[in-house]
Amino acid sequence: MALVMSLNSEMKAKSTIFFPDAATSEIMDFIKKNGVLKTLKKGELIPKSILLNNFIYLNSGLLFYIKRTNNFTKPKFVNVIIPNRLTDYHLLLDNNCTCCKSIKVARDSQITIIDKSFIKNLIKKDIELFTHFMFKANYFTERQTALAIFLLTSSPEDKLIKFLFDILVAFKTEFSSMWLTIDIKLTREEIADILHISVIKLDLMLGSLKKQGMLTKEKGMFSINTALFNELSPCPLGREDAQGCKSNNMLKFKPKNMIEINNQ
Repeated sequence: MALVMSLNSEMKAKSTIFFPDAATSEIMDFIKKNGVLKTLKKGELIPKSILLNNFIYLNSGLLFYIKRTNNFTKPKFVNVIIPNRLTDYHLLLDNNCTCCKSIKVARDSQITIIDKSFIKNLIKKDIELFTHFMFKANYFTERQTALAIFLLTSSPEDKLIKFLFDILVAFKTEFSSMWLTIDIKLTREEIADILHISVIKLDLMLGSLKKQGMLTKEKGMFSINTALFNELSPCPLGREDAQGCKSNNMLKFKPKNMIEINNQ
């Protein structure tokens, strides 16, 4: 069975789903050259008019990309956007409806706004860069789909472990010691929204990890014992083999059946 801790840093990054991939230097250069800088305060919502017609790149700070659901007990999905990321690749070419989406400024932030027409015109001016945008858009959508499935089908415990791993990777943490510090402060409510669980359940899980010696918290920062990730699969759905399937709410399926399904 493949385990995520055995991967190099590049492959670890490819296995993450909670955070969009960092923009490449080609995309960053194009956006900074053609976009407009804007400074936002914590708590602001980015206006719908901007979401509809523009692409948004986060230079610094923190954004929450919020998607409304029809489930009144879990009314929203929350994606964390950290610096050097774009917020919404799948809106690249179409001016789609934004009624179910909003972007909240989680911390004081600086963003770059670029009109989508600049990117559309690349098909005539720079087909190579346009193709690069398209490739990244497809990759973004694929990871978002994997995240949605993972959140809806995995146990709260699996979601927390995966999130802690992804956040360490997204902030380029070197997995070179037993204890690793998460270099970002998130509130209990924010983490619960990201994991699509209740704050009460999150508190119980954090308390359990502390008792197990897997997690500590000091000055609002979590430190994680890397032993927590020893059984984590590179695939967010744990589908490499039957043991992986067992790690993500697949216990009701017989291993033999899952092997046959995965090999079809």
